[in-house]
Amino acid sequence: MHKYLLVLIIVNVIATIGHYVDNICYFADYPEPHWLSPSIVDAFWFFMTPFAAFGYWYYLKGWHGLARWSLVAYCLMSLLVLGHYLIEPPWNVTVRINLLILVEALAAVVLLLYVLRMNRQVQLVNARN
Repeated sequence: MHKYLLVLIIVNVIATIGHYVDNICYFADYPEPHWLSPSIVDAFWFFMTPFAAFGYWYYLKGWHGLARWSLVAYCLMSLLVLGHYLIEPPWNVTVRINLLILVEALAAVVLLLYVLRMNRQVQLVNARN
């Protein structure tokens, strides 16, 4: 099970790298609030990504509650990508940006669903013991 989790985390990190690098390099193309800057976008990626790494590490250590909360927090932070659409609707955004947003959001949802399913399985095993 941990191999699937690792693959999903790697896919998510790659998806966020793609989106965040594009967002920083083409910042003017993105719908952003006036207070946001490329350095804040960059800093946020470095803030959120350790939640994924620690979530996996917690899982390997058997600390499933910490793993779940860390990974759920990571997924929710990753889903903040949809906030672009609070500024501009998708039809006013380039195909490239929409694709990067979609890939990141989809990867986060898949990881989130997997973590919730995994958590349910851990609860069932613990209930049997």
